[in-house]
Amino acid sequence: MKQDMLAFIEEKHRFLENNLSEHYQQYKTVVDIGLPLMLVNKLFSERKEKIFSTRHNLSSSEFDVLMALLCHNEPMTPTNLYESMIFSSGGMTKLLKKLEEKKLIERIPSQKDKRSLLVALSRRGKKLVTDAFGDVVKINMEVLSKLEESEQATLEKLLKKLLTELS
Repeated sequence: MKQDMLAFIEEKHRFLENNLSEHYQQYKTVVDIGLPLMLVNKLFSERKEKIFSTRHNLSSSEFDVLMALLCHNEPMTPTNLYESMIFSSGGMTKLLKKLEEKKLIERIPSQKDKRSLLVALSRRGKKLVTDAFGDVVKINMEVLSKLEESEQATLEKLLKKLLTELS
């Protein structure tokens, strides 16, 4: 697998050199940094998705909603949930219905507006998302342990710099 990814990157280099030689230096950075970054994200996501589906019967989207509720640490309106995530209100409604059917969330009446229902983690949902998050941590630690401490610190600094620039 590791060799496949490195071969893939080398193949992209050859393509740039052969077909876009006048722009090669400009695009080289994208291939050297951007492409591996995208592939790392893809591989992390695939590992998480596999663990979520096989061990926890969850999708990544369901996990994200449960994590948002866990981190918020109090019931949220569906509107607050979908505004804090990348979902349409219709998509959020379907997702919340699935999570409620799995008994991972509860709908409780709002004290401020008796017509609306808030979303809260159930005890079962809290345990499941905590366990699933533990698995995510294990995956990350397993991969990051291949880097020396100084490399981890440099990577952290660089990623934070990019996040700051992008946000």
